[in-house]
Amino acid sequence: MSEIERLTGDKNEKGLTIAYCRVSTKKQEENLERQVGRVLERCSKEGWNTELVKDIGSGLNENRKGFKKLLKMVSDGKVQRIVVEYKDRLMRFGLDTFLSYCSGFGTEVMILQDQKEKVFEEELAEDMVALVTSYSARLYGRRGGRKRHAQ
Repeated sequence: MSEIERLTGDKNEKGLTIAYCRVSTKKQEENLERQVGRVLERCSKEGWNTELVKDIGSGLNENRKGFKKLLKMVSDGKVQRIVVEYKDRLMRFGLDTFLSYCSGFGTEVMILQDQKEKVFEEELAEDMVALVTSYSARLYGRRGGRKRHAQ
């Protein structure tokens, strides 16, 4: 592709690095800012042309505004790499599919704190806790909202 672009004079500047940071709730905003600092520090150290994308929302929710923006930028061919602190900051499930998607557009995904491989049972237990926590929060959040509106 680079040779075709060179010959046709098409200078598709694909040198953009996306620093993606996410937390699950508004209460974790301080953690989000610390996460942003660590990820941007690494990007700066490498000298990459970086754009920050932040999200506040569950890793189970695929309708996060920043995540949708990230997908669009990747599909437009603008992103050379995506940098995240931990793999679960991108999503709780379907990471292999996302990595494959990015690879298809020539985008590298860099995970700064790649955790050790977990045994199947440990990973399954963590996933189940994440699901129960997410759906419990939705259920109890709805109940709390109804009480406030009724008063």
